[in-house]
Parts: sequence; structure tokens; C-alpha cells
Amino acid sequence: MNNRNKLIATSILGIFLFLGMSYNYVLDNPVSVTVTASIGTTTSTSTTISTTTTSTTTTTSTTTTSTTTTTSTTTTIPTTTTTVQVSPEKDSVTINDNSPVDPVPYEGVYAAFDGFEGENQTLLDSIVQNLPEVYKETLLEKISFINGCHPYGIEMLGKCPFGVWNSVGTFKNGDTNADWKLSVWVSNRAFRSNVAFDTLLHESSHAFSYLNRNCVATDGTNKRQQAQEYFGSEELFADSLVLYFGGDYVFYRETNSLSDAENAYLQEFINLCT
Repeated sequence: MNNRNKLIATSILGIFLFLGMSYNYVLDNPVSVTVTASIGTTTSTSTTISTTTTSTTTTTSTTTTSTTTTTSTTTTIPTTTTTVQVSPEKDSVTINDNSPVDPVPYEGVYAAFDGFEGENQTLLDSIVQNLPEVYKETLLEKISFINGCHPYGIEMLGKCPFGVWNSVGTFKNGDTNADWKLSVWVSNRAFRSNVAFDTLLHESSHAFSYLNRNCVATDGTNKRQQAQEYFGSEELFADSLVLYFGGDYVFYRETNSLSDAENAYLQEFINLCT
């Protein structure tokens, strides 16, 4: 074999030896590549590539860091608004509000009374506190104040009256001794017509007059009867008391002012009978 052939044989043998040694090295020393990416949350991806002369094996390991999100919700309750619609020609008032809570209905003893309305019972209880002090001292522990259309009053007028004073508890048919003895009635109609307090003051004046029915003047005469004669009737006497205590609406008087003599007479009556 000449030198050229020996060189070629030696080179081929060296190549085979190199390939054999490289094969064993790759098997024992795989190539490792690590890739890290971050999108929103932290994600780490490790990729290991093992390479041989015959095949490629890819192994992927993913580690994800979880994120815990806490949501806090604050609810704002809107301010309640009230809408009032008034129709004078129909004698009607509609009051609406946007409150999500229904109003608490009246559940007291008056709810069982014939003619009880109740929509303005709480308001009536409130304005009763605006009555003159002498009235409150005389009436509050003895008189019932009821928001409603008195059943006998409807029979008498043919419609719901603004107010009624009822000393004996009169039923619709005129019989007496109902549970609403000694009662002042102020209807929703009076509230709609904006005369609720004057109605209350007028009917309370009847109650005040009635509770002082046994008051005796210095000359021995019945002071209540004397007052009725002085002013012209029980109704006119009640209207005069309304004016005396600052009311500006009267039902029966032709004038809405008192003379000095009338003022003096009423002052005397109050001083004597209370």
C-alpha cells in the first residue's frame, strides 16, 4: 500500500474514532437551554433539549406563580327625593319618593275604627303638639286625635268633612257609644286643602269647650253657655278660639279678626275655666 492509500485509511479510521467519541460525549452531556418570560404574572419556562444523532427529545417544564385578587365593593345609597304632584281642580295630591324602604303603616287602635284613613295619622300626631299649651294640658290625656272621615259626618254632609268633634261616639246610623267617644277627626281632605291645622284647632276648640261645660261664672251662670250666647253659637265660639290662638282660617265667622272686647272675653273664659 502506497503512502497515499495509508493516509486515506488513517484519516477514515480517525473520523470513525472521532464520531464514536462524540456520540458517547453527547449521550453523557445533553445541551440545556433555559427561557424565562414575564407577561402580567411571572411565568418561568425551562426547556431541556437532548440531542443525539438519531432523534431530538424536548421536555418542557412550566412553573406559574398564581396571583390572588381581592375586590372591595362600596355601595352608595342615593339621597331620597320626593316628588309632589298637585291637581287643585281634582282636589288631589300625589306624593312619591324613591326610597327603597316601604313606609311603616299605622297599626294602632284607630285602624279598626270605621272611617279611619290613616295616611296622615303620624302627621296629625305631630301637629297636635303645636296646639296651644292650655289645650294640650286639657285635651291630650282625654281626647283621641284621628285621621279619617267620620262616618256620621259623611252621612250629614254627603261628603267627607274637613273635621269632626265627636263627644259621644256616633256611628254611621246615628247610634252612639262607639269606641271613638271624645274624639277629634281631621280628614285627608283637610290635609289636601292645606287647612289641617286650622281644622284641628277648630275641632280642638269644641273639645276644650265641651270639657269645660261645667265651668261656672262668678254670677252662678254656666260659663260655656254664656260664651255660646255671647258669640252666637257653639260653632262661632270655636271659630273665635281659633282666632284667639293665632289661626287664620275660620269656618263660620264672617270676619277673621277679633275685637278687643272679644279678646278680653276669651281671656276671661280661659282664666276662669282652666
